[in-house]
Amino acid sequence: MGNFANGNLMGKLGIFLLGVAVGYFLSELKKYDDTVIPVPIFRDNERTTSPPKSIHRHSEIPSKSISTDEGNTLISSGENVGDTLSQKTGGPRKILLDCGANVASTVQLFRETYPDGRDYIIHSFELDERLAPYFASYSNHVLHCPVAVAGEDGNITAYAESAWKPDKGRVADKDMQWGGGAIYASDQEKESEASGRRFGVRNVIPMVDLSSWIQTNTAVEDYVIFKLDVEGAEYPILEKMLMDGTFHWVDKFYGEFHEWFDVPGWSHERKNKLIDTLKTHGVNMLSWAGEHKTYQDLEDLNKPDIPKSTPGVAGMVYSKCSQTPAGSSRLALAVQVGMNRKAAFKLVETIRAHPSKMPVTLFVYGDFVQDFPDLITKWSDRYTIGIREGAPFPAGHWVLQNGYVMAMSLVSSVQRMSEVSLNPVYYYPDGLSQRVQHVAKNRGLRIIQPTTQFPPNLGTLLVEDNYYNYRDVERTPKALRILYERISKGGILSLNTDHPDSYMISAFLMDYLYENSGFELVSMENCLK
Repeated sequence: MGNFANGNLMGKLGIFLLGVAVGYFLSELKKYDDTVIPVPIFRDNERTTSPPKSIHRHSEIPSKSISTDEGNTLISSGENVGDTLSQKTGGPRKILLDCGANVASTVQLFRETYPDGRDYIIHSFELDERLAPYFASYSNHVLHCPVAVAGEDGNITAYAESAWKPDKGRVADKDMQWGGGAIYASDQEKESEASGRRFGVRNVIPMVDLSSWIQTNTAVEDYVIFKLDVEGAEYPILEKMLMDGTFHWVDKFYGEFHEWFDVPGWSHERKNKLIDTLKTHGVNMLSWAGEHKTYQDLEDLNKPDIPKSTPGVAGMVYSKCSQTPAGSSRLALAVQVGMNRKAAFKLVETIRAHPSKMPVTLFVYGDFVQDFPDLITKWSDRYTIGIREGAPFPAGHWVLQNGYVMAMSLVSSVQRMSEVSLNPVYYYPDGLSQRVQHVAKNRGLRIIQPTTQFPPNLGTLLVEDNYYNYRDVERTPKALRILYERISKGGILSLNTDHPDSYMISAFLMDYLYENSGFELVSMENCLK
């Protein structure tokens, strides 16, 4: 007993002394000034042998490093993120350098539409730290903010746009809120709200020699996509990259030249000479317009891959099934799958359990596929999978979108399907217009608009007096009778998983279709044939 007590006392004394030592060590660490921060180094086998560059942070700029639940890392003033970029595959990495990141429009467009875009590590450089929240939801991403890309290391005054207010001026006679800012700004933009884009926020922030950063933080064997949209700062950056041979590290270049910006030391002639020199050296710049949801080779990278044997015509609207040679009516069953997994699972699994083993086409959003890939893979073993948009829009708003937004949404949906090895050919839009048809045609998609659907949007609609005031046992025959009135000659019938009564009537509906309707129950492919 005495030996145990002595040993316990010695253990406590050892823990106390260890705590004193750790406390002293931490107090010494706090004495160090953090005004010098190394540019991040992410690989041990860099192609360059020069030591890491350092960025001197202005004392007024706060430092922050935030890791979100999705795995995004926000870097302020060039903080070292160490191995956060490592793909840990032991091979070449896929990297996107997003320079002039603004409100994450490039990150969104790239992730949604670029082939294998979700596999890329993205570095976003942005000088306006107020825009940092736009990047918080993205994983496999590192934000360098506030940091300006440039042709040299150091500090520089950055001009950022003032906060919006109702009487804010107009830009080029348009009401716009650009966000972000520039390191080159006219006196009018700095001082006058009449210009509309008043750069009323000024900070001294770090600037990074982008040419050196690329050589230090990427390897030649990596696949590097470089996007540059930095309000005139592109000229010294690109000149330095040419001098350093940095385009040897770059596989693809997107960007924009801002000839109208007054860049110190850069005459109109010098700018044009640089552009000619880039072409002479085989540097091909493709356009990228994140604010328009498009880029130059979006269509080339996302060409439709529809089997030639697919029935129907791309962009054509199909609402009925063809008749059999004997003249009997056919019917195809479809399901609009919403984003509520629980409701979708209940309805689809009920249909799967029905003894008729009826062919069904499920129409799903791209985001549903991304969130529940295993479920889609399971369902695809038995059912045809078609697409809806990339994500839901509020009722009536899909058809109001411009063509670029529609294209991005459908490309995104097709890409999410390809990630689970599916190639959709049928599309059920949340509204129909000529623009919707045009965008669907470009994707090679056949448009499905059912003869009728539940809940119905034509004919007898569901209201309190004729439907919702009744019990389940009374609503079921009412729903079936309404559907019967619309499909007496066959066609395409759709159920919507977001309405709970789709689940309630599903087995009774299939009993009728299988036992009493007299329809030939067919797949969507045979319906269109």
